[in-house]
Amino acid sequence: MIAHQRIVVIGAGYAGVMAANRLAGNKDLAGQIGVTVINPFPDFVERIRLHQVAAGSRAAASVPMETVLHPQATLVVGQATRIDPHAHTVHFDDGRAPLKYDFLVYAPGSTSQPAPSGSGSYALQDAESATRLRPELEQLAPGGVVSVIGGGLTGIEAAAEIAEAHPRLTVRLVSRGQIGADLSDGGRRALLKRLREVGVQLMEGRRVERSEGQQITLSDGTSMASDCTVWTAGFAAPDLARVSGLATDADGRLLVDSALACPEFPEIFGAGDAVRAPDAVAAHLRMSCAMAMPMGAHAADNISARIRQRDPQELSAGFLLRCVSLGRKSGLVQPVRADDTPRRLALSHRTGALVKEQVCRMTLTWIRGERRRSGSYSWPRGPRAVSAQ
Repeated sequence: MIAHQRIVVIGAGYAGVMAANRLAGNKDLAGQIGVTVINPFPDFVERIRLHQVAAGSRAAASVPMETVLHPQATLVVGQATRIDPHAHTVHFDDGRAPLKYDFLVYAPGSTSQPAPSGSGSYALQDAESATRLRPELEQLAPGGVVSVIGGGLTGIEAAAEIAEAHPRLTVRLVSRGQIGADLSDGGRRALLKRLREVGVQLMEGRRVERSEGQQITLSDGTSMASDCTVWTAGFAAPDLARVSGLATDADGRLLVDSALACPEFPEIFGAGDAVRAPDAVAAHLRMSCAMAMPMGAHAADNISARIRQRDPQELSAGFLLRCVSLGRKSGLVQPVRADDTPRRLALSHRTGALVKEQVCRMTLTWIRGERRRSGSYSWPRGPRAVSAQ
């Protein structure tokens, strides 16, 4: 007889909810486990929709948690501030009693880095920040300048959405590197063409050193007016793993093995953006809901295996597409190989927008499908390992 196992999931994003649903609905473990999910917010936030909320083309990016989380999983709304891996407890910021666990899924997600210095920038990291940005954009006078800092997918989508929704404004996209460099040649041409069509001014090879008030300062000392600055550059992991004494990389991501378990504390598994797995299985992985969900499901499967005294399995996960929304009327869908390298052709314009929207809807469909039937979600396998010559 297996003793009752307490499983705590930190984070109710794409990775955390997928893991919780897969565990809570596992019929082989019925009556043998209890699943508790800790999250700062009571709702599930579709982070892939935040740019739409900020631009005003979508009312909200949140759905009630009970519509996505398995009914056998308990939601605790609160901020986890420390994990004690020796006592198997999770501590909170409000003084409530710590939660005990037998297994833990670490999936707190990620956010964008703050502006390097100064103040006055807006972020797109959660529903609150997107909602706060929306009226700021609406009240800008015609000709007002919006600077989107960061040429990654979040910055590209935000710039295109804002420019399309607010044609009276001047929108610039500032990137340290080449915008769309990881797309195929044709995909990048289509991307840049659409950004220019909606009026986005492209500034490549420029690094912002300071954002303060209504001004940004570039690394070469150039100052530029910016009535509203949206910061999407860089990556920031929560400090939770680091302050808990767990092994992390330089970015604060929890270090896990190829089965997504902490080597020193194998009852702790990680999934999603705040986790760093070995290059042997994860060198090709980028931060995205397309990878958070497989990692969450895989962590859940390995916890199930551990409970049933079976060996955990290495992660194998790959990509099929890279999807970019470019406003409501256009999008780009870049087919990729399992290792995320682009294929030659890409879908753009209205077709790209329709496919992108369908993919966004499918993320909730997959999570809710796992809520209804544990084990229903599957994902593309990772690239084949190359043997040493």
